Amino acid sequence: MENFFKDCIEASKEIYFLIEKGLDSSFYEYKKDFIGAGGDKSSKIDLYAEKVYSKYLKKYGKIVSEESGEIGEGELKIILDPIDGSDNLLSNFPYFGSSIALKKDDEVIASFIVNLANGDFFIKDSKIYKKGTLKNSLLKDIKITKSSKIGLFEKAYANPKVVSFLKKESLKFRSPGAVALSLSYAHSVNFVLFIGKIREYDIDAGLHQCQDLNILYEKDRLLVSKDNKIFAKIESFLKERDEI
Repeated sequence: MENFFKDCIEASKEIYFLIEKGLDSSFYEYKKDFIGAGGDKSSKIDLYAEKVYSKYLKKYGKIVSEESGEIGEGELKIILDPIDGSDNLLSNFPYFGSSIALKKDDEVIASFIVNLANGDFFIKDSKIYKKGTLKNSLLKDIKITKSSKIGLFEKAYANPKVVSFLKKESLKFRSPGAVALSLSYAHSVNFVLFIGKIREYDIDAGLHQCQDLNILYEKDRLLVSKDNKIFAKIESFLKERDEI
């Protein structure tokens, strides 16, 4: 997988340094009458990032992108979200990235998630799970953060009853708006919660990187936590909610 990860990193650098330099206003425009395969409108930066990743990764297998759908062919499948959190990027809010899952027979065998706002990236396969930065070549082991003060609740705005529960339980959270990226930080925060329509582009890479944590994954919700007590508390509330 070494070459695969190297190509993921090189592609990400190309996009990262473009964004860091400052995007031309045309990158913020949406392609007219074009709806991506994931169901959302695609901006020029979405499609540009897709083009860059395709250039580097299509040799490894068929790409299934949130923007253009299937690209190329091959025995292996690459699930790609070129810009995870594109609304954040288009709003100049620094929390956005890219998510890549390499799959064989519907099983993720390698994953790469990058934060294009600060250069953090996370790589995992059957042998390694490391964190690095696009700014240098140093890789570090992933460690559990024991001093966590917050969780991450994606799509909190659409789930006021869950927000009320978390407030009642004094479970502080943020809602940054990039699901895969939030999952990549699951070892650092108290929990990651997402309630809404779940797509493979959003979670395949992220879940692969959370396999050692507590996970509740159902049709329209996903809960991941390193903390057994917090996980049990939120899981219990979600299941009680089903019975109401």
